[in-house]
Amino acid sequence: MRDSITFRLNGETRVLHNVSPILTLLNYLREDAALRGTKEGCAEGDCGACTVVIGELVEGKVVHRAVNACIQFIGMLEGKSVLTVEYLQAPGGRLHPVQQAMVDEHGSQCGFCTPGFVMSLYAAYISGQPMDADSAPDLLAGNLCRCTGYGPIMAAQTAIGNYPAPDWEAARLEEEHRWLTDNAHGETVDFIADGQRLLSPASIDDLAACYAVNPDAVLVAGATDVGLRVTKAHRKLGTMIHLGRVRELQTIKRDQGKLTIGAGVTCTDAMATIAGIFPDFGEMIRRFGAVQVRNAGTIGGNIANASPIGDTPPALLVLEATLVLRKGDGRRRLPIKEFFIDYGKQDRAPGEFLEAIEIPIPGPAARLGCYKLTKRFDQDISAVCGCFDVRVENGIVAAARIAFGGMAVIPKRARFIEAALLGNPWTADTVESAMADFDEDFTPITDMRASAAYRMQSARNMLRKYHLETTQPLSETRLVGRGATLSGPRRDSSLITESADTDGIEGGVSSAQRHDSGHKHVSGEAIFVDDIPAPADTLAIQIAMSDRPHARILGMDLSAVETAVGVVCVITAADIPGTNDISPAMGDDPLFADGLVEYAGQSLFAVAAETLEAARAAATLAIIDYEDLAAIVTVDDAMDAESYLETPYVMARGDAAQAIVEAPHRIDGRIYIGGQEHFYLEGQVALAVPGEDGDVTVHCSTQHPSEIQHTVAKVLGLANHAVTVEIRRMGGAFGGKESNGNLPAAAAALVARKTGRAAKVCYDRDQDMIITGKRHDFRIDYRVGFDGEGLIQGVEFDQAARCGMSYDLSVPICDRAMFHADNTYYLANARITSYRCKTNTVSNTAFRGFGGPQGMIGIERVIDEIAHFLGKDPLAVRRANFYDPQGAVGERSVTPYDMKVEDCIIDELVEELRKTADYDQRRDDIRAWNLTSSVLKRGIALTPVKFGISFTLTFLNQAGALVHVYKDGSIHLNHGGTEMGQGLFTKVAQVVAESFQVDIDKVKISATNTGKVPNTSATAASSGSDLNGMAADDACRKIKARLARFAAERRQTTEDEVQFLPGEVRIGTEKISFEDLIGDAYRARVPLSATGFYATPKIHWDRARAKGRPFFYFAYGAAVTEVAIDTLTGENRVIRVDILHDVGTSLNSAIDLGQIEGGYVQGTGWLTTEELWWNDKGILKTHAPSTYKIPVCGDRAPDMRINLWTRGENSEKTIYRSKAVGEPPLMLCISALMALSDAVAGAGGYTDYPALDAPATPERILAAVHRVRQQMEGAA
Repeated sequence: MRDSITFRLNGETRVLHNVSPILTLLNYLREDAALRGTKEGCAEGDCGACTVVIGELVEGKVVHRAVNACIQFIGMLEGKSVLTVEYLQAPGGRLHPVQQAMVDEHGSQCGFCTPGFVMSLYAAYISGQPMDADSAPDLLAGNLCRCTGYGPIMAAQTAIGNYPAPDWEAARLEEEHRWLTDNAHGETVDFIADGQRLLSPASIDDLAACYAVNPDAVLVAGATDVGLRVTKAHRKLGTMIHLGRVRELQTIKRDQGKLTIGAGVTCTDAMATIAGIFPDFGEMIRRFGAVQVRNAGTIGGNIANASPIGDTPPALLVLEATLVLRKGDGRRRLPIKEFFIDYGKQDRAPGEFLEAIEIPIPGPAARLGCYKLTKRFDQDISAVCGCFDVRVENGIVAAARIAFGGMAVIPKRARFIEAALLGNPWTADTVESAMADFDEDFTPITDMRASAAYRMQSARNMLRKYHLETTQPLSETRLVGRGATLSGPRRDSSLITESADTDGIEGGVSSAQRHDSGHKHVSGEAIFVDDIPAPADTLAIQIAMSDRPHARILGMDLSAVETAVGVVCVITAADIPGTNDISPAMGDDPLFADGLVEYAGQSLFAVAAETLEAARAAATLAIIDYEDLAAIVTVDDAMDAESYLETPYVMARGDAAQAIVEAPHRIDGRIYIGGQEHFYLEGQVALAVPGEDGDVTVHCSTQHPSEIQHTVAKVLGLANHAVTVEIRRMGGAFGGKESNGNLPAAAAALVARKTGRAAKVCYDRDQDMIITGKRHDFRIDYRVGFDGEGLIQGVEFDQAARCGMSYDLSVPICDRAMFHADNTYYLANARITSYRCKTNTVSNTAFRGFGGPQGMIGIERVIDEIAHFLGKDPLAVRRANFYDPQGAVGERSVTPYDMKVEDCIIDELVEELRKTADYDQRRDDIRAWNLTSSVLKRGIALTPVKFGISFTLTFLNQAGALVHVYKDGSIHLNHGGTEMGQGLFTKVAQVVAESFQVDIDKVKISATNTGKVPNTSATAASSGSDLNGMAADDACRKIKARLARFAAERRQTTEDEVQFLPGEVRIGTEKISFEDLIGDAYRARVPLSATGFYATPKIHWDRARAKGRPFFYFAYGAAVTEVAIDTLTGENRVIRVDILHDVGTSLNSAIDLGQIEGGYVQGTGWLTTEELWWNDKGILKTHAPSTYKIPVCGDRAPDMRINLWTRGENSEKTIYRSKAVGEPPLMLCISALMALSDAVAGAGGYTDYPALDAPATPERILAAVHRVRQQMEGAA
């Protein structure tokens, strides 16, 4: 017996004695080993931010596999090697080829997810796996990125092979092999610490003995399921028996027509074998989990946890597998159909474990089929999984085995359906006659993954699909999988063309400069807030949340919380010395609820303890006495109840109602547009450190340091000067860190002020998604009148937005939705009414686009429906309604809010895209193809974007900067903008380098700090580069003017004769290096520091009259998206995207193209896979990546062509005539929604308009297909 855990970490031996065996590897790395490059993004193995590589000895060879450190227990590492992102580079710091490729291909933006991607790629690289583009969707399915859109990461993957092999790696691998060999042993580990016991046997007999003595022990193989009990439910496991060292459980044998798979075989190995023997199951098998999950999880675990939505059991039920169960020395064989008894109940005795699975290998007559339906193709849990094996002899069904997951409380055979098929001809009529028997076999439930109705309909359609696939060619009935398209092989345009050094300097304006922190991202050296080494006595804070959407608090007994082990203090509303308010403007959002809760998740109190585990445990001990009140949850609820935050707001021009009445044609309709979770990979986090005089410094992941400063000061009752806020980088934000950071920052500061100790709040993923606001979901009603050409005569919009329990930023968000209700179209008569609905849900907040996307979808829906009504190409109707082009400003150039559109290039841009994307021919080809394809349908759409740039609250359009030039010629830059992955710091550094004509490596940007640049506006509204670039340039101009004056006086010439050239300065006919000039100026006591300031000109807005010029200029773009849908399941794919986008004169083409792709993919997720779901009690149930599905690598269109509009510069005087690029590209995704609508229309013969709501999930698409087909049949 061994009573310690021994493993190798980055080449060093670790022997642990007094560490809890259920401590996760991630927490050990970050807290004990101080290796903070590995990140926590979800704590459930679904995001990949924590990916590390595990090396172990298998039959004398080292096998390296990527796994999720967040659900690997430290007790599972006996005798293994662990490699993290910090270990990859050479001892001198030279990057590994995987890391260097990521830097060179611009594969990181915010950088929080990057270490996980690096380690996934490294595992494949070191194992000799294919590194081509087609392998990327599978290889990277377990890694989520919210910024890039995945294209640059895939480019990095394919480029890795172009780099020479690292000369330091071979010796490391030899050392690792030697260590693993020397430390292999057959002893059982018996390890006890922190009240937890680990037993880790190394043989099947030792396992049987251990389990017989400890029948209540928890069996753990890969911990992909059990791990969540610890990381999500925060439970203890007591005694745990680890199965990972039992080699007898890891064998695969094939003999005598039978496949025997050990229960401990990883899903990776098991699935590879099964796919080889049962190729008909291949597509479903490839969609099982993701690489990290398959590498850790086992086939036995997938069966033994008996999940009703597990993917393996339905297939094994159809194959009539037998389970080999062992208890002590005895074994029994049990047909798998008898193993599942009821939910959470299986036929397994205490002390009995699953040893192996025996699978009969069917003969050549077998017709196997397996289908998995999910919201997202990769890394998603099934809504329904169906498997089929129908044997047909002489046209008659001789045998039928059908099983489903997701349709009952256990995986289950469809006995009534099987009986209905047996003995009947294998025909469509027989299949249809069996449909009624689904009701006898199954009564599915409605939950966050699918409704009962969808589950039943899609299960029926699976049988129909299976019949078609056994009687018709496969390609006509099933959407192809990852990496393939319906229009050709994977293809990408060359996104980034490296520019020559600008005017002889490296990294100046317009160069494709790499991200300033790229090398830190890939090496794990980039420090995010949770990585900052905190004082040793830092307190951990847990925010306690309400579980009621609307209730009075009658009493709150916190006595048990206050006396719990490790608790230092508890903070409630009564403990706030200042104002109990964290709202950004309206004073209606309390830090802690005081007598009333208005949404499930609202903060009640904070617990500060010595450890986060202690704080979490204590928070659960509170006794809250509620009086429940009626809750208003949905927009429909609020509209029915007339529950508004403020009086409905109207923006109007002309007489829309009369124009609609007088128009030749009229339509009206309604569209629902869902909300969206930001899903930044780094959750909300704040670290508060107390200082002298009661001051406090707050390190906070925020887009708005000055807002945090103001809020903390307000809550503490201090002046703003007593609070300093600093942020170097965020792990994504997208608007979600503009006001949502107020709560953790204020709570941390309160605890720090009360205790005199540093304090940290760090939301876990579930907390973050429950507590924080999201993109507003909208209901838009429309009425429109138009002529025979589709020209809009009058239009009315009623925009109803779910704002939540308080204002937050809903007023400007809803205003912007109104501003963008025109998009690129002239509306002579328009009335837009906005309803800001107060609901008992979290207060929604800023999100990329800030209401603009919802407003645009409304008008694009109208245009699309007009075109359908008239039988026209929607593009023709769009172009007929465009604003007048630039240079021809007239009556058709004025918006409904009375602003002249003077820079409209949309028609010219769209015309170019139409040609380069071959839109006309492809549209014709798609319509022809749809006529011949009965199951699959394709669609295409081209939609434009016109997005206004500026804060609509005029005074926010200002920025400051601070520039120091040191006497050695190096430059220190600080400005009020924040870096969240959008490349702002890089762009502003380029501006400074360009101004001084020095290489960019001479410019150092430091963390945004309210003590350096005060009164900053949020980095938002796509204006970060516009504002901060101009402010920095202003500071540079001031310093240059002083230098020019000094140089001219010293050389007795004029200031006009002083020119800053690359690396030097010309003074008359003489040249001097920049460094020498700076040295001379310093000695002459010339000030080499300056502040810069910029205020956007021309803008003004009169909200009372709803008129003015709220925007400095507009950014334009357009996209063509081609999609395919499966009309039997609703599944869909984006298969090609063509984008042409206007960025003026690009400051950095690499960053701009990355923003365009990332915005499009993020937006497409919003409109397809990302669905927020509240239950009937008003509780959000989609609060983790297991239930909320952002796009993964495989969701990116395999054919994606992105180009920058290069015909002009910004007509307004922005920094180097560039244009904003943060938000406008997101709205290019509207083309995907319209293309899906086009595909659904094709399913109904283009007779009825689909009226497709968003997100267009498979369930909504299938329902829309059903509607249009019913209409088509009725018309016939």
